[in-house]
Order: sequence, then C-alpha cells, then structure tokens
Amino acid sequence: MINELFKTERVAISSLVPHVKNPRKIKASEKQKLWERIQKYGMIGIPVRDADNTLLSGNQRCEILASQGLGDYMIDVRSAVRKLTEEELREVMMIENSHAGEFDMEILKAEFEQYVDLDSFGLSLEELAQELTEAGSELAQPEAELPIVAKFSEKYDSIVIICKNEIDMNHLSEKLGLDRTQCYKSSKVGTTHVLDAKQVIEILSR
Repeated sequence: MINELFKTERVAISSLVPHVKNPRKIKASEKQKLWERIQKYGMIGIPVRDADNTLLSGNQRCEILASQGLGDYMIDVRSAVRKLTEEELREVMMIENSHAGEFDMEILKAEFEQYVDLDSFGLSLEELAQELTEAGSELAQPEAELPIVAKFSEKYDSIVIICKNEIDMNHLSEKLGLDRTQCYKSSKVGTTHVLDAKQVIEILSR
C-alpha cells in the first residue's frame, strides 16, 4: 500500500517559504543557466513543500522566480497533507535533492554530447572517466576472476543471450543484477556482461 502523504496543488511563488537548511547550493553562473532553462521550458519538475509552506525541494527555482519579480506566478507543487516530523522532513529533502542511479558515460557521450552542453549541467566526461579509472584501480585484483587461460584441466563453457532491443536488455540487467564492475580481461570498469553460472543459478532459484 502506498502512503499518499502528498497532494498536488497550484500556488503562488510568494506563498512558498525557502528552507533555511537547504542541503543544495548553486553558483551564480549556474543560477543564470537555470533561469534560462526555466524561461525555455518552464517548471518541468514539481517543487515539494511541507504543510507549513516550507520548501523541501525546488528552492533554487522558486528563489529565481521570486528574484525576477514573479511572486504572483502560479506553479504546481506537491504539498504534504500534514506537518512532517523532523525525520520525515529530512528524509524527503534528501530523496528530492538526490538522484538514484548513475550516468552511463558511454550513452552520455554518444547520445547527448552533441546536443547538450554537459558542462552546464556540472557533468564533465573527462572527470567521469577519471572517476571510473580510479574506481577501476580500487577494484583491481592480483588475478582476474575468470582467467583467459584455464587453470589445470578446467574447461569453461558459455551461454550467450541476445537482446534485440534496449527494453529487453534493461529488464534482463535488472533481473540478473548486472552492475558496474571490473572487466575480467583488464582493469577497465563497465557494466558486466559475464556472470558465473553459480550466480545465475542462485538468481533463478529465488
């Protein structure tokens, strides 16, 4: 059962109260870019507020609109149906101001880089690549988990599963728990496409 703790309402910017302990901050240059995006697309995401009008997310966007003299501008917000406890308040703020998952660097470069200035979103492909390299160094092991040359008289067999579309691949990745890991042939880090049979058997037995 889903706890419907929030409802959507339409309110004026001036009625919203910025949270004094907002965990997110923004530079002046980024604030200008955010204002330009709001002018271009409007409020894509819906700000969240507590029952006393205190903003739990969307602080920066609402502050920008207010600073532009748009206090009477009406927007949709998600409003708490009751006053949140301190624990609920902080958890909701963290949920709304953080993002689950991570960027796929290969897709960013192939599908987004030519259309979007990634740096303006605080995303640097060079920095992401460096982070992955460092992560690979941390994951480095003295010996590969699945050595190319079999030890003693061991023999490796394999089964190949072909995904003809992205939906199937995403579904399979979720079911099999495919994650970013170190390549068994090198120190490179990426989404694993190699699973030990015992791992698959364990997953199928659940």
